[in-house]
Amino acid sequence: MELTIEQALQQGITAHKEDKLQEAEHLYRAVLQSQPLNPDANHNLGLIAVTVGQAEAALPLFKTALEANPNIEQFWLSYIDALIKEKQFTSAKAVIDQAQQQGVVEGKLNALKKQLVPAAQVKEAKLGVQNKSRSSSHKREKLSEQRTRNKKKTKKKLKANNPSQEQLSWLLECYKNGRFDDAERLAVSITNEFPKHQLGWKVLGAVLNRTGRAKDSLTAMQKSVNLAPQDAEAHYNLGVTLQELQRLHEAADSYIQAIELKPDHAEVHSNLGVTLHTLGKLDEAVDSYTQAIALKPDAARAHCNLGVTLQELGRLDEALASFDQAISLKPDYVAAYWNLLFTQKTIKTAEHCIDKCLEINENHTEAKLTKAALRFYRGDRTNFDELMQSGLKQHPSMRTFSWIFGLPDLPELHFNKFYFFDAIIKKSVVSKPFYEFGVWRGSSFRYLIKAYKKGYGFDTFTGLPENWNLGSRAEEKGSYTSDGNVPKIKGGEFIVGNFEDTLPVFFSESRPVASVINFDADLYSSTICALHFSKSVINKDTILIFDQLIMNETWEDDEFKALNEFCSINGYSYEVIAVSFTTKQVAVKLLGV
Repeated sequence: MELTIEQALQQGITAHKEDKLQEAEHLYRAVLQSQPLNPDANHNLGLIAVTVGQAEAALPLFKTALEANPNIEQFWLSYIDALIKEKQFTSAKAVIDQAQQQGVVEGKLNALKKQLVPAAQVKEAKLGVQNKSRSSSHKREKLSEQRTRNKKKTKKKLKANNPSQEQLSWLLECYKNGRFDDAERLAVSITNEFPKHQLGWKVLGAVLNRTGRAKDSLTAMQKSVNLAPQDAEAHYNLGVTLQELQRLHEAADSYIQAIELKPDHAEVHSNLGVTLHTLGKLDEAVDSYTQAIALKPDAARAHCNLGVTLQELGRLDEALASFDQAISLKPDYVAAYWNLLFTQKTIKTAEHCIDKCLEINENHTEAKLTKAALRFYRGDRTNFDELMQSGLKQHPSMRTFSWIFGLPDLPELHFNKFYFFDAIIKKSVVSKPFYEFGVWRGSSFRYLIKAYKKGYGFDTFTGLPENWNLGSRAEEKGSYTSDGNVPKIKGGEFIVGNFEDTLPVFFSESRPVASVINFDADLYSSTICALHFSKSVINKDTILIFDQLIMNETWEDDEFKALNEFCSINGYSYEVIAVSFTTKQVAVKLLGV
C-alpha cells in the first residue's frame, strides 16, 4: 500500500527522532518528489544535512521552507544557525533582523547573536568540556562512531541521488515563467543524472506537451507517475497527454486516479467530463461537469461543455441554461454563443447567436458563412453572392449551401437534431417501424423509438470498419466504438456485425416497410451497402435521413455520393424536405419508387 504524503512525512519525522537518518531522508525526499515546496519536508531534510556536516546543502532547503511558511519560528532559527555554521555572518545578521520583524522570540535570537564571533573563539570554547567518567566516555565514543558512519552514508546519498534544491527551484521557475527551452534543457540534464528523481520527469513531460509534442511527452509522464504514484498532479498530466493522443480510456483512468488522490481538483473533473463525452458516456460526463462546477462555479468552460452534453442528451432547456451561465461568466465566450445556436428553433433567434459570435470575432468563418445562408432563407442572397465571388466559395459549407440553394424548393431548416427529428416524425407514418444503420451509443435510436415504438438497429458496435477520410483529418478504423456494448432499448431489435455480413441474411426474409430510415453509417461503402439492402422496405412514404450528408470537408464523397449513386442505379430521384446545418442532417423522400 502506497503512503500518502502526510503518512510519509510523519514516518520521516519518527525515523528522524530515532536517529534513523537514512530512512528519514528517504521519506522526506519522497514527499518532495510530489510536493517540492513542502515546508516541513524541506526544513527537516535541511536538519539532516546540518547533522551530517552539510550546512551549505541545508541553506536552500531552509530558505524554501521559510518562503513557503514564514510563520514557523523554528524555520528562522534553523536557517540562521546554518548560516552561522557556514560563517555567512553578514547574511545571518540580516536574517536575524528579518526574524525580529516577524516576531521570533528575542531570547532565542540573542542566543544566536552570541555565536556571531570569530571562529577561533568558538573553537577555544569547545576545548574546555572534558569532565566525564571513562565508562560514559567509552559508550559515547562507540555511539559517536556509529553515528559518524550513518552520517557519512547519508551525506554521500544526499549528494549522489538527488539534484540540488537550487536546480529544482530553477527548473520550476523556468517552467512557470514560460521559458520552455531552458526548462527542457535543465529537465533533460536532471533526468540523465538523477533518473529516479520524479520532478525532472514531471517537468520534462509537461514541457514536451506544452510545446506540441504530446507523443514524446508520454514516456516522461509515465515515469513521473511510476516514481510518485501518490502525486495527483502527475496522474492529471498523464491524463492530458493520453487525451491528446486519443487514448481516451487510459486518459479517463488517469483522471479518475488523480481524483481519488485529490477529490477537490476541479480541472480534473472537467477534463474527465470531456473524455467521457468523447467516449459517448454522456450521463457520466454530466456528472463530472456538475462536480467541476460545484468545486469551481465560475468555470465558464465547464458550464459550456455541460451545455453541449445536455444538448446531445436532448435536455435542451437545461442546455440553454448552461450556455447562458457560461456567457454570463464570460461575455466574450464565442464557443458558448456558437453552441447556443444549436438550441434555437427559428432563423431569427439563430441569427442573433451568429451576430453575437461575429461581434466578438469578425473573422469567425463558420459564423460568417452560416449568416449568409440564414439571410438567403429570409430572402436576401446578397451576402451569399458576395461569398461566392470570394476565396471562400470552395469552403465545405459554401459547397453545401450552393447545393441546397440550387434545389427546386428550399427545404425546412433546423438547428438541433431533436427538433429535426420532431419535424420528420410529423411528416412520417408513425404506425410503421423505423430502421437505423449506425447505432453507436443509441442516442438517436432512443429518441425515435418513442414515436415509432418498434425499431431495427444495425451496427458492429466496435466502431468504423475502415478509416474515414475527411480531407485534412481522418477518423481511424474503430472510431465511434461502444466497446461491443449493445444498447438495451425497449422495442429495439439490434443486428450486430458488418453490414455486408448481416444485411443479406436479415433482408432475405420479408420485413415491414419503414416509416423512417436513419443512415448514420458515415462511410460511402457502408451507406451504399445499407441503401442497397434496405430497398425492399422503402416505399413512397418512407423518409430517408442522412446523418452526415453535408458540411464535412469531403461530404460529396460519402453519404451524398451513396445516395446519388443509389438513385442513379435504380432510376430514382429525390426531394429534400429538411436540413440541419449545425448537425449536418438531411431528410429526403425518394421519387419514382
